[in-house]
Amino acid sequence: MLLRHTIPALTACATLVLLPAAGAQAAPMDTKVTVKAAPGKKAVPFCETHKCIALTFDDGPSDNTTKLLATLKKYKAKATFFVMGSRVKKHPVLTKNIVKGGHELGNHTWSHPWLTDLTPAEIYKEINETQKLIKKTTGKTPTLFRAPGGLTDDDVNAVVAKLKLAQIPGTVATKDYVKDYRDVAFLTTAALEAAGKNAVVLMHETVKETVDSMPKVLSTLAKEGYYFVTVSKLLEGQTLVPGESYPKNETGELDDDDDFSGPAGEV
Repeated sequence: MLLRHTIPALTACATLVLLPAAGAQAAPMDTKVTVKAAPGKKAVPFCETHKCIALTFDDGPSDNTTKLLATLKKYKAKATFFVMGSRVKKHPVLTKNIVKGGHELGNHTWSHPWLTDLTPAEIYKEINETQKLIKKTTGKTPTLFRAPGGLTDDDVNAVVAKLKLAQIPGTVATKDYVKDYRDVAFLTTAALEAAGKNAVVLMHETVKETVDSMPKVLSTLAKEGYYFVTVSKLLEGQTLVPGESYPKNETGELDDDDDFSGPAGEV
C-alpha cells in the first residue's frame, strides 16, 4: 500500500534560506536563493499557484541515466537526482549531463550504508566526500540530502546539519526497491497512485522498469495538469533548517508511519 503524507500549502515568501541548526555554524551567503519579482510586484512561489510534483531518483548515475534524461526532456520535466559519490566518480559525464538538463543533484552518501550503523566520523566522511566530488565534478554544491533507507538518528541529523544540508526522505514511494514489484505496468500504476499536489515521489533510476514506466507516468500526469519540478522549486519560499526533514505536514512535523526502507544498497 502506498502511504501519503499531508503536505502544507507553501508560504508566499520570496526566499529559500538554509538556517543553522543548534550547534551548527551559520550557512554561507551563497546558500540563500532569492526569487526575483518584477518591479513593484511581490514574488509568489511557483508551486503556490500551480499543481506541482517533485519526482526524485536515487542511487545513480547509472546505465539508465541517459534514457531517463531523454524522457524527462521530451516531457519538459525537471527532477531531483540523489546521487552516490562512488557512482559520480564512475560516471562523471552522466553526472554533468544531469545538471546540463536543468535537474537538481542531492547527496545520497558515498557507498549507500545504513548510516545508523556508523560512527559520527564515518557518517561525516560518507556525506562530505560525496559533497566534495559533486562540487568538483559539476561546480554545484548540493543543499539536499537523502539517507539510504531513510534511516537517521541524532548522530546522522547532527552531521547533516553541520554540512548545511536539508533532509528530503520523500513523501511517497513506488517501492521499486522491492524486486517483486519491478514490473513496468505495476510501477506505472504505483507512480500514478502516489501522485498528488506537492508530493515528493521516491524512485530509483537504477531500476530499469522505473525508467521504462516514465513516458506513461509523465504523459498521464501532464494531462492532469501537473508541473514536474525539482525539490528546491517545490519548497521555494520556505525556510529550511539544515538537519531537519522536509516537506512537513500541516502540524509542522513529518509523518513517521511510512517505511521507505529496503534491501541494503537499493534505497
